[in-house]
Amino acid sequence: MWMENDQTIRMMVVDDDPDYRGKMRAAFEGHHRIRVIALAQGGRDAVGLARDNAPDAAIIDLGLADMSGLDAAEQIARVSPGTVIFIATDTPSMDLYRRATALGVKQVFTKTMTANDIAGMIEQEVDAVREDMRRQSETMPLVTPGAGPAGLRNGSVAKHIPRQMQTYKKTVIAVTSGIKGGVGKTTTSVAISCAAATQADVGVRVALADFNESGNITVQLNMGTPKNLAGRSVLNWQYMNDSATEDELQEFMVKHSPSGVWVLPAVPTPDRIVELNEELIKKVINILRQNFDLVICDLPPSITFDASWATIMLADYVLVVVCPDDQEIAGIEQFNDTINQLNCANKCYRVINKYNEPESLSIADMNKYQPFPMLSKFPYEPGVRRGRKLGHPFVLSDPNSEYACSIRDALNKLFPVFGESFTGHEKKKSRGLLSSLFSIFGKKSAI
Repeated sequence: MWMENDQTIRMMVVDDDPDYRGKMRAAFEGHHRIRVIALAQGGRDAVGLARDNAPDAAIIDLGLADMSGLDAAEQIARVSPGTVIFIATDTPSMDLYRRATALGVKQVFTKTMTANDIAGMIEQEVDAVREDMRRQSETMPLVTPGAGPAGLRNGSVAKHIPRQMQTYKKTVIAVTSGIKGGVGKTTTSVAISCAAATQADVGVRVALADFNESGNITVQLNMGTPKNLAGRSVLNWQYMNDSATEDELQEFMVKHSPSGVWVLPAVPTPDRIVELNEELIKKVINILRQNFDLVICDLPPSITFDASWATIMLADYVLVVVCPDDQEIAGIEQFNDTINQLNCANKCYRVINKYNEPESLSIADMNKYQPFPMLSKFPYEPGVRRGRKLGHPFVLSDPNSEYACSIRDALNKLFPVFGESFTGHEKKKSRGLLSSLFSIFGKKSAI
């Protein structure tokens, strides 16, 4: 039986060639330090595995089918910035070496390299990183969970610190648009969930529940339609135990690998929204609250459905997404009256989407019609629509954009998990892998 110790190096192999993955796994099966803990055939899968397992090292094939190995390396750096990354290729070149090391990749090597040589290279680089961590132990005694090879207090070499949940208040947030659709409600729900799961300063387990009759969340995340996912529909939760096990959650939910968000698919067809009654909503939210740190519930555009008003009553906070459009004014008063009847106005916050579109109403105009405090405003961003079409949320592809910063800023006021450097609205220069490693390990050791 394998026993991890202070010297263990936990490694992930990313390659679309099953033979090479198998070769690497077999080569290190009996190694005295290196343990292969994850295998991925594509970049997107690798990002999710890196987030969940925080490997100390990763070997990534340059020519992945779904993305470049360099792109995969940069995305992995965001979710597990302490992972020491190596690029494997059949065609090494000085140009590739320069581009890779400029991103912070430690080494580029040919696939014909022997397992013993690969092992020696990995041990040398990871040990150098750990030594840097040891030297910084007085000022940074503990690395944020999910940061790869870690250092402990008193200068000792660290055991791997697994990704873990922090001690903060578990929170349920309902996202609604009142009585009007098409304002960006579902897109906001997706963006908030993905940002919390991938960009928080602490490990956050996020659930995204689709209570909308149209069920667009799985479509936006490129996971299929609610009809195709009928076996995991929210309606099936009536058969789940009140104290759900992890196996049951995995059976009744779908994990979005690029972000790590656990998604609860909507009703299979719009006409079945009436089956999502108050009793079932209470059961679902109770189970999710027990098992996740942050639960985002995307509601139907109509507040008259049980799925809407029951969720609003159970949620800790309610985000009311509006656009500065005069067509919205007619329904705002009716929505406000319903919220007051539910006695839930004190937990409602307004979010203005596309606040800077031409000929929009001013924020002052919106204040006249909706009394809820304004939590944040999101800019119009063409990339958001492109991201929806591609099934890849814009907050993941451009986390330094004004839009992504605004999303994090809004959530941070209710669920504070982002540091100041990740909530500012000023767009920062793209940092890439190298800067991410510098922020944790200090100056890069010479290769």
